[in-house]
Amino acid sequence: MLKKTDNPNGGKLLIVSSYRRSCGIAQYVEFLEGPLRAQSGWDIEIAALPVTLLRAQSPYAREAAAREMAEIVHRAKGADVVNIQLEPGLFGLTPMRIWKRLDAIIKASKKVLLTYHTVPSMQAESLSLSLRGLAAAIRSYRGNYVFDRLFRRIRQAPHKFHHIVQTEREARNFVLMGIPENTISHMPLAFLSKEAKQSFDFSSCRQEVEGQYGLKNSKIIACFGFLSEYKGIEVAIHAMRLLPPDYHLLIVGGLHPEGLATRTVHQPYIHRLVTELYPKNVRGAEQEEELISASLMKSLLDRVHFCGALGNDDFNKIMAACDAVVLPYAEVGQTSSGPASLALDLQRPLYCSRTHCFRELDNYQPGILSFFEIGNHVELAEKIMLGDAMRDERSAARAAYVQRYNVEARAALYIESASRVMQRA
Repeated sequence: MLKKTDNPNGGKLLIVSSYRRSCGIAQYVEFLEGPLRAQSGWDIEIAALPVTLLRAQSPYAREAAAREMAEIVHRAKGADVVNIQLEPGLFGLTPMRIWKRLDAIIKASKKVLLTYHTVPSMQAESLSLSLRGLAAAIRSYRGNYVFDRLFRRIRQAPHKFHHIVQTEREARNFVLMGIPENTISHMPLAFLSKEAKQSFDFSSCRQEVEGQYGLKNSKIIACFGFLSEYKGIEVAIHAMRLLPPDYHLLIVGGLHPEGLATRTVHQPYIHRLVTELYPKNVRGAEQEEELISASLMKSLLDRVHFCGALGNDDFNKIMAACDAVVLPYAEVGQTSSGPASLALDLQRPLYCSRTHCFRELDNYQPGILSFFEIGNHVELAEKIMLGDAMRDERSAARAAYVQRYNVEARAALYIESASRVMQRA
């Protein structure tokens, strides 16, 4: 049932999210902000979550976090619709505290628009006694604890909520979990506005990146995003051994602030990537010696470049300058990829591992991605050599995709969803 609102042209929309910090969700909101403010009739405000403070465990930090959360809850009471950019880890470290903070915002809000950057897994976690398995079990428990309570709250008052997910599969799964279908919208991520895209043209960006990294007359492929084990960057390094010496790999990104090993300079994944550049430390090198010349192995150090953590403009500039973007991720139940969405915004050829996330993305416009099997660096190298992602039909598919799925369309979806939930009795 719909009811008339006092302000039929809009209202106040408060976005609760990480903001202006080294975080993929913060970056997404920063790009979304401009197109959202351009929509007529809505007053847009952003409540920045103090993520580091919320995750700290000292009594002083908890007291300060409580004050910050009280201010966000106060602002939520004054908004017509509160959009929560939902990633449980943004709200704290322990499941009980995460839910307490999230629930306080929900209770204070008249209407809630939830954007899901994480969704409940539909697959059971395999048990493992390793440290990695223990960490996965803890993450799974934390997510289940929060989502169980969240969905219970939603089922009690479904009219209060609207839900934005990144894939059609997630929308179907939410219906199966008892969420009314008419309260769910789905659309893939997008970042760059039409104006922003014009400032990252290939020619000028290519000239600048070639000069900065000494890559004149080279073919440039690149991996993007936080350096984490599931990103599979070592697969791209392995593929480099099978590519001619004029191919260069740029690794753009740094360690996630929440994933740093403290009190040591030994960061395990960084160490793993660096040692991949030395032949004596590369697993399987003996079996590949017949395929790889000594000169190519020796030159690997000269052809792999760590660019570090960059600001948005420099990050996008390198992506715009690439011949191709490589995203060799592992399957971790991820539902969306910021780097993949940015690459599509910039119309760059994309090589992606065949994960559920990338397959769902390709469903929106079949042919936009060139797939290789997870971990298969030989297949990746072959497809790069053949220019599979650069085929005319893939270029046409990417052009058609970006006409339908862009940040302006995302902003319009937010306004439409906020209007719908505000009118719902």
